[in-house]
Amino acid sequence: MSDEILARTEAALAPLWSIASPGPTNLSQSSAYVAFRQFCANSFPAADKGIGFSFGLSDALRGAGLPCLMSEPRLASTLEEGARAIIAAFEASTVRRTYICPLDLADTLPPMVFGHATVRRYDNDELATLFDAARLARYFPSQTFDASDLAQFQWLTVEEIVPAASRAGQRALPWLYESWNRDFGAFDPHAGAHPGVVADALFALLLAPWEDWHTLDTDWAGFTIPWVHLVTDDLFARPKPVPSAGTLTWEDAAFQDHDGEMVEYQRPVAVPLDDVAQSILAACDQGWWARIESAAATPLFETPIKHFLVRAAASDGMDQVMAHMTAIEAALGLQSDFSKKGRPKHDQIGATARLAKRVAILLGDPQAGQDYADLFELRSAFVHGRPIAGKISGKDRTLARRLARRVVVALVDAANGSNGALTRVEFLNGLA
Repeated sequence: MSDEILARTEAALAPLWSIASPGPTNLSQSSAYVAFRQFCANSFPAADKGIGFSFGLSDALRGAGLPCLMSEPRLASTLEEGARAIIAAFEASTVRRTYICPLDLADTLPPMVFGHATVRRYDNDELATLFDAARLARYFPSQTFDASDLAQFQWLTVEEIVPAASRAGQRALPWLYESWNRDFGAFDPHAGAHPGVVADALFALLLAPWEDWHTLDTDWAGFTIPWVHLVTDDLFARPKPVPSAGTLTWEDAAFQDHDGEMVEYQRPVAVPLDDVAQSILAACDQGWWARIESAAATPLFETPIKHFLVRAAASDGMDQVMAHMTAIEAALGLQSDFSKKGRPKHDQIGATARLAKRVAILLGDPQAGQDYADLFELRSAFVHGRPIAGKISGKDRTLARRLARRVVVALVDAANGSNGALTRVEFLNGLA
């Protein structure tokens, strides 16, 4: 930013910065605010005249530390700091988004860095920086950021840089700038529960054999992600409060102190993993990520394989089994499997048998093909309302997960080899 625009912005901001706390009841109607809003409209192309900009500018002033909006003097910025923050927000061409995901129930994992994702622990100060606790305090003064409790968990963080909207108001209230002449009920059939870059990172993590690292019957997963918190450096986007550590899973515990007294406390619940998990997860690095990205760019991954594998991990019960089975179908199924037209007379087996055969050949494991056929029969009984004897076993749920993961990993390997140059039809018809 130039010295000239900094000086001009400081001069325009000074009347607002001089307002004593707690400020007027309606700051946006004050003469100082109206004058500064007009200054912004005249000085920055990103400023607009819409309602969205009015909300965005008010949030930007709070985020920049306008003294009269602060509950405590320590949260306020100097005039120069405020001016620099406002200018940077207006002139930004990109926005950094950091998605912060608690790995609830996770055992001790090795630090990992792959793509734009990181898995690690953070101490109290690091968490305060990661969550931008200073900015949160300006918006939510009554909420305590419980860093010491949150620091007892491990975290998946994913960063992305995206283009900033051309208008500041659109960054504050994007829905106001969308077309109203559209189908508001329309949706993307493969939109997941997580932002795209988080789903990408989860897909990578889910290729590890979590189901082989513990023997719990309740589930195969080594962690859950109960929420995702977004931190953005966009001053026009209002932050959201951080969910409390109480939303994560704790258990009662006790220890004997040096006086022989039992001291009770709570600690995070962890699903214990075999020691082999450490060495395998430690190999989840940029080279491993490059193989996944390379595979994803080939025709072998042009179907929504990732969507269903990630969806399965976020589902429960039969929905999880169904999602894993659908992931296999997305990986190895062709439309031609459901039509005999055009096939040679000697190749008239049904779609299910064809998929089972591909599973067996791809994995080099005849039993895997039979497992797929058995699970497909279970899936069909569920879908078509046929009787299912008793409950679905935990063994079957884990088997569906293991089979889906093995298929996807094998497909990644195939895509990184000579098969990556084949069309999807060529590759799958070659599994015969």
